Amino acid sequence: MKKIIFILTILLTLNIETIMAADKKDKATDAQRVAYVLRNIGVKRDIQSKLKPLLESYLREFNAAEAPYEKLKDKLKPQIKMGNISEAQGQQLLNEKWATDERELAVKKSYEKKFKTVLPTKKVYECYRLLNDKSSKILDY
Repeated sequence: MKKIIFILTILLTLNIETIMAADKKDKATDAQRVAYVLRNIGVKRDIQSKLKPLLESYLREFNAAEAPYEKLKDKLKPQIKMGNISEAQGQQLLNEKWATDERELAVKKSYEKKFKTVLPTKKVYECYRLLNDKSSKILDY
């Protein structure tokens, strides 16, 4: 009986560790996203070396623009999951979402000009397209 309990405990522990590891891998890191773009954009190495710091800077600014909304969502996560947010909380989420969208658009427009100093316009478009690929696609690559 002790052996069975011991084996079940080990299996349960391994399952929990596997689940936790899977949760950590669900979202691509900025470094993975940059590497993915550089591998797939189809430009020479000298251009890649100029593009890499721009991509890293872009992702830092984009994440900073997104942070207040993500922080608010995390704060209200239990209520959101239960579908139990108040009218005021719903309005607060909407207001922060619209403000975040504006900040993100400003970052994108700002970096369009910076990217064009290194890339032709069609490659700038491709760069944004690759940056927006789903994390699962980036992690599987």
